[in-house]
Amino acid sequence: MVTTTVATTVTMIATMIAFYWGKSQGSNQSVEKIIDSMLDKLEKDGYIKTKKNSLGQTELISIKDLTSGK
Repeated sequence: MVTTTVATTVTMIATMIAFYWGKSQGSNQSVEKIIDSMLDKLEKDGYIKTKKNSLGQTELISIKDLTSGK
């Protein structure tokens, strides 16, 4: 039979392994990629509006601009 101490130790080791594995996976993805995918999804689902500027960069449209008809 497994004692409480053994079960707790195994659980803590598994938690630490999962934490450090997740931390290393998260640092491999750049923040810019994550933000770009989030903004693309929000735009696709209709939660935000964007436009391209003269340099080809995507800009968010202000709510004020949307309600005034610009």
